[in-house]
Amino acid sequence: MGHAHLQFGEVHRNFSHRIDGLTFGDRVGGMHYALDGEHRIAPIADYSFQYFIQIVPTLYLTDTVNVQTYQYTVQEQIRAVDHKSGSHGTAGILIKYEFSPIAAIVEKKQKNLTIFLARLLGIIGGIISTSGLINLVITEAFDWLCCFKKTKSVENEAEDVK
Repeated sequence: MGHAHLQFGEVHRNFSHRIDGLTFGDRVGGMHYALDGEHRIAPIADYSFQYFIQIVPTLYLTDTVNVQTYQYTVQEQIRAVDHKSGSHGTAGILIKYEFSPIAAIVEKKQKNLTIFLARLLGIIGGIISTSGLINLVITEAFDWLCCFKKTKSVENEAEDVK
């Protein structure tokens, strides 16, 4: 586990900051980098911004590129440092990082057009067969209700005749 920090003594500093980009290894298109474009504004001086970074070795495989790079996850803690109120620590930007012993493999493969068409036709066929089944159930229920009412009305007419 490693860490890095800057300390300026008892001078009050504003540690508002912006992170344009942070990568470990080669930047790969399509991968998400958690801290890219992040900005934090300290409402008052003497704020502590702590970033805990877990770095994961990653093998990124596509049809055209194979790259050994790194992904990372971030947890952050932001708090005011005020020794009078009992919030002790060092104001600043602290970055603590740790390399994961487990590697990840990200594999992106593009599907063939024929596979896409077969899946699309399967979905369309499923919709047609399901709608046919629903239509059958509704028709049978309607016919049963109509026949039941007709049978009752015929029986009532027969009783009226007697």
